Amino acid sequence: MLKYDNYYIPKTLKEYAKMCNSIGNYRIVAGCTDTMPWAREGRAGDVYFKNIIDVSKIKELNYMKFAKKNISLGAATSFQDIFLDKKIRKNLKILPQISVWFADDQIREQATLGGNIVNASPAADSTPALLSLNAKVIIGVIKGDKIIKKTLTLKEFVRGRNKVALGKKDLVIGFDMDNLNDYQACFEKVGHRRSLVISTVCVACVLKVKNNKFEDIRISVSGVCEIPQRLLKVEKFLIGKQVSHKNIFEASLLELNVINSRTRKDYRKQVLQNFIVRSILKSLEKNTSKNLNLNFIKDNLEKEYLHVRN
Repeated sequence: MLKYDNYYIPKTLKEYAKMCNSIGNYRIVAGCTDTMPWAREGRAGDVYFKNIIDVSKIKELNYMKFAKKNISLGAATSFQDIFLDKKIRKNLKILPQISVWFADDQIREQATLGGNIVNASPAADSTPALLSLNAKVIIGVIKGDKIIKKTLTLKEFVRGRNKVALGKKDLVIGFDMDNLNDYQACFEKVGHRRSLVISTVCVACVLKVKNNKFEDIRISVSGVCEIPQRLLKVEKFLIGKQVSHKNIFEASLLELNVINSRTRKDYRKQVLQNFIVRSILKSLEKNTSKNLNLNFIKDNLEKEYLHVRN
């Protein structure tokens, strides 16, 4: 059970900094969708905090800014906001897709993008999606009464299982990412159950095709390794190449060794390869080019699978 004496809700970063400097023992929360189950289900025993600071109402953490090349989202942006916003659906197609998978409606209303990243779970849904968007993390560093902003790449920020580059008083303010309005995207995920699922394997793919060639493609994974990561060898292999079943199949085999799970490795490798192929194909399905013969590509990919497994 979670118990506390004081529950603070600062409205600005300046107010937050003042609270951090004036009170001692505290826990920072936003949507509480990790903290409450952790305490309620007894995984942490009886949990007591002298003070809780809820940062979800801080003005500087609640924003959406859209520019031609870049988009910025505040750390307190909820997954329901991401799911519903029309500009996000148009320019960051991968993010609404992860929101669909993100628990149920009630949790999506509470859970925040910043909280999901700061939790740094190896199975986090939003981390591979943000990696594919070349996201940077904007951090507020508290030094006395001053808030100093610094920027880290997502790769620099997430340092391991439940480990991030944050000082005790530091706070994630938001994220800057590429505007990919002319890209197509697909998010694939599997776990031990359909609803409220924690990822065993998940793949985020964004791509752009020009003249039947991969002009750009970014594929990221989580659930199979301690830190979610981009599949850079797959990307390098495909960029500039023709969209064909042979290239897609060959690319799908290049980085299966990224899996460092101690259990069910063969299963995860098979799922990861399938998801790499499927996320590319589903992204291609959304491409408006009439020159791509996707049925031909799919049929020949199936033959490749059968040939390898026989």
